[in-house]
Amino acid sequence: MFIEAGAEEVIVPAIWSQDTFIEKAGGSAIIGQMWAFNDKANRQCCLIPEATALFQECSTSLLNGRSEAVFFYVTRCYRYERPQAGRYREFTQLGLEILSCNPVLALQRCQPMCTKFLDSVGLHYELKLAVKRGLSYYLGGHGFEVCCPGLGAQKQVVGGGAYREGAGFGIGLERLLLALR
Repeated sequence: MFIEAGAEEVIVPAIWSQDTFIEKAGGSAIIGQMWAFNDKANRQCCLIPEATALFQECSTSLLNGRSEAVFFYVTRCYRYERPQAGRYREFTQLGLEILSCNPVLALQRCQPMCTKFLDSVGLHYELKLAVKRGLSYYLGGHGFEVCCPGLGAQKQVVGGGAYREGAGFGIGLERLLLALR
């Protein structure tokens, strides 16, 4: 479905510089949840806790002179947190990122792509718009979430929104599978 919409698939690395997530995520709880370590060259690295920050970091090279570019990915992410139903230390994120100089327009394009995907797999959900997302890179009031109340406390399946370099969303595939049961 994403390819039909003009998105290019990107393979996301599992290990990246801690600085990217510290700079992009700001003071959010995600920083304390990173699996962080120094590599053999003593550089501060981590297993990626989420993927959107990578697209922000590499937006100029990914755009490669274009005014807009659309990417999708499926990647493993890692967070050092207490495992519970629907919340794991290692999880799979399916995401779509629209890199653009107009983040609000990119958001208007990516939200329907998200709901179209969820409708295609038969998910019954609640879409929440104008949400303030927990990661500091999102533009205030330009976030959205998809929740499945039947999942209990960990009911969020999708999180997304507009950021300075564009807009996108990430779907937690393990939670999506729980919601589809």
